[in-house]
Amino acid sequence: MKTPWTQERINAGFKKFSDEHQRLPTAGEIDRYAHLPSSRYIQKRFGGLEKLRIELNYTDAHFGKGYFRRTIATEAGERSRILREDLQLVLQAHFGVDNVETEKTFLGKYRVNFYVHTPVGNFGIDIFYAETMRTLQSSVNIKMKKYTNFTDPLYLVVANELLHQGELDTYVARKKHPFPANIRLLTIGSMHKIISNMSSYNKDVQP
Repeated sequence: MKTPWTQERINAGFKKFSDEHQRLPTAGEIDRYAHLPSSRYIQKRFGGLEKLRIELNYTDAHFGKGYFRRTIATEAGERSRILREDLQLVLQAHFGVDNVETEKTFLGKYRVNFYVHTPVGNFGIDIFYAETMRTLQSSVNIKMKKYTNFTDPLYLVVANELLHQGELDTYVARKKHPFPANIRLLTIGSMHKIISNMSSYNKDVQP
């Protein structure tokens, strides 16, 4: 018989996570943490994460504001910076430093993380981190407005190894408003494979 997920047991999981990370877990982290039930279970059994945190006497229980929001935003910003720097090194090694522009402006007010020059045409890359498919969808919807008039090939790259290309392909196929033909949604692994097969001006790399 399985041990029931009581408030006391969940609280013990919260405390264990907090000891490891110096903060409470987000919904996505709860779903992946072995010492906690799913966030969906908490929603159905206790009326939601925020309500449960309040009942367990955690102040600042809402992750959309206060200390936890600042902590998560700081961590996400640092993580995004590292991901961009790692991809920049990969791009420069393959295409050459001079052929990889960073934070290129287009339409006078928008920026794309990378704009790459190749013998067969140029392309852009927007790399971002999404914790779950739900947060990914929100990010993509915002980005699609930004890239409406970006006419070169564009790769939206999701740098979360827990999300798989099959999940992204299913999401794209089911979108009510399809992606423009020039835009693809890829995992970081899929992006690396595409890069490795691209031709380059870089004399040290064979097409």
